[in-house]
Amino acid sequence: MTLTARANYLWRLFATGLAFAVFGISGVLIPLLAIPSLYLLHRDKLRRQIAARRMVHMMFKCFIHMMRLLGILSWTTEGIERLNRKGLLVLANHPTLIDTVFIMAFIPNANCIVKSRLLNNPAMRSFILQAGYIANDQSNSLIEEAGASLESGSNLVIFPEGTRTTPGEDLRFQRGAANIAIRCGTDITPVIINCSPPTLSKDRKWHDIPARPVVLSFWVKEDIPISAFLEGPATLGARRLNEHLEQFFTREIRKHGHQDS
Repeated sequence: MTLTARANYLWRLFATGLAFAVFGISGVLIPLLAIPSLYLLHRDKLRRQIAARRMVHMMFKCFIHMMRLLGILSWTTEGIERLNRKGLLVLANHPTLIDTVFIMAFIPNANCIVKSRLLNNPAMRSFILQAGYIANDQSNSLIEEAGASLESGSNLVIFPEGTRTTPGEDLRFQRGAANIAIRCGTDITPVIINCSPPTLSKDRKWHDIPARPVVLSFWVKEDIPISAFLEGPATLGARRLNEHLEQFFTREIRKHGHQDS
């Protein structure tokens, strides 16, 4: 490694640590400062949640631009205008820790299904509660809440793997996203995400940064209609749709990963 390359690597390592620190501190302070004004300006709960989501959207948008200015990463998009519609069920693969940050930065009124353990994270708890994000342990009411969110015009974001992709392993989706699509009668807007070189994956810590800056690529594909999966019992339709989604995402990830290599 040349002296210039070494200096660039050390800068990006420092900048990555700085970005994580800024994210954590902002996640605690911004909601504390903003929550009183949300309650003063919006007495209606739904309006308050939408305002909170827009706050998250702006914060995450600033965050990804900060990372680009620091030289940590850059990104490309294709078909991103498809996310401007309302009431979408957005499904994406999950190669990195910051996929959620980017998707939320692209969508002003995004709801999402989050891991319930994130409520124990001080940098995320206030965001989750104020924005009305749906905890994945609410099994009895999850589909009902998801349907209400879609009907209100919010775009519901789900990572059907349930966790970050394990490199080298086959794609395996939990059936919850397919279940929501079938029971709510909602077509699916797929987002294919590629990260090159790999970073912040399940097997890498934040400080395991690659030798060169990261490029994240986002392809928003045409909607996947669910009409072919609605015949017969909903459980069977969800299983068939889930298998179709696994095949679709596996094929698209391989295609775009090959183009990027």
